[in-house]
Amino acid sequence: MNSRMTRLIQFGLVGLLNTGIDLGVFTFLIWVSTPVIPAQIVSYGCGVLNSYILNSRWTFRAVRAQKRKHELLRFILVNLAALTLSSLLLKSLYASTGMNLTLCKLAATAAIILVNYAGSRYLVFGQQTRDKKNRSESI
Repeated sequence: MNSRMTRLIQFGLVGLLNTGIDLGVFTFLIWVSTPVIPAQIVSYGCGVLNSYILNSRWTFRAVRAQKRKHELLRFILVNLAALTLSSLLLKSLYASTGMNLTLCKLAATAAIILVNYAGSRYLVFGQQTRDKKNRSESI
């Protein structure tokens, strides 16, 4: 299996865990009568924290400590964009369809997977991948 496919599978596995965390926290917060958007923000944040830790250490293997600060900033920006899109989609789906809120949450989460992958791969962790490739080609 090539490294791109391996990375995509790893990202998917991390994403499944993130989704479980996000959905579990969201469901709990809704159950204790937290409004939808604050519940979305908190639950998404829990999934994002897990995502950063696992993707930086396992999926994309970011190794240089001095780049972590810039990487973290880019990660936060990508995930704020994804949070905004998923929140708008969640609110819109719930208002227009009247579907179960948890199903709306799952649909909104599924809709932003590619945005998250592309942002993580190319904007957040992509520089480390390019640096490694350039170093190996210069040997």
